[in-house]
Amino acid sequence: MLNLRQLEVLRAVVQYRTTVGAAERLGMSQPSVSNTIRHVETVLGFPLFERVSNRLSPTAEMLILLEEAEPLFLLRDAVNQRAADLQAGRIGRIRIASTAELSEAIMPKVIADFANRSPGIQISLETRPLDSVLQVVESGLADVAFVIAPYEHHALEYQRIATLRAVCLCQEDDPLAQLSEVTPKDLDPRPLAGPQVANRIGLMIAESFGKSGVDYHPSIETRFMNAASRIVAHGRGVALIDELSAYSVLRPGLAIRPYRPELSFELSAVLSRTKQPSRQTKRFIKAFADCTETLLADIAAAIAGSAR
Repeated sequence: MLNLRQLEVLRAVVQYRTTVGAAERLGMSQPSVSNTIRHVETVLGFPLFERVSNRLSPTAEMLILLEEAEPLFLLRDAVNQRAADLQAGRIGRIRIASTAELSEAIMPKVIADFANRSPGIQISLETRPLDSVLQVVESGLADVAFVIAPYEHHALEYQRIATLRAVCLCQEDDPLAQLSEVTPKDLDPRPLAGPQVANRIGLMIAESFGKSGVDYHPSIETRFMNAASRIVAHGRGVALIDELSAYSVLRPGLAIRPYRPELSFELSAVLSRTKQPSRQTKRFIKAFADCTETLLADIAAAIAGSAR
């Protein structure tokens, strides 16, 4: 019978006691306010205001209506505030999926920095193997995923973040640490920790070794490159892994050396082709890209410094 706009007009008239004051408050013309009052009184069949000394005094019925309508105005104000918070990026939700290497090497910093800037954003992180990471984005269980060396998938869109180089992680007193670059032949006789040939990155490394006439047969096979980096950090063997995984464990006593022939892995954000990403998801992707750029610059400086 009554809509919220009509109730808002009546509420303003009660507050200002004149149609002119109500009109100025609502950005309407005075005749429009008067017409609204007459229309509502006609629909209801009883007067809502009495004119007293050129001012409009609400009837008892008007005050009862206004009391019942107040929760509606509170709800409207809450919705408007929620919309303003969403627009300003103060609230929202981001569901993230990531492979283990990125969940360890970079994701904690990105999430912490993002959450400090936007504490009202709810963030969830799922760490999974590559196939599963792509599946949760396709199924809509994740808003965005971050992966290394993904394969093509018709239902997914890939946004390239950076190109990661393969590097050798070894002990600082290892002879490999004295080389300007490490080749498959340098690694062949060494106890090597690295990705399984059964996974995509392991296959890429095996192909690189094969082109140099060397078989890729790590003595310690891992599904994820961050596991290989930690094995070396704990004192066993050397690893051929991505530079982020190597840098995540770098400390005194360890060294990172460039690998030749050059081998690189694409670092990408993965989105569904059928779903438009939220503003918060886009902000998070940019934060991830900015953090990656900074880390890669630090890694380049660390490698260059250790070569001197």
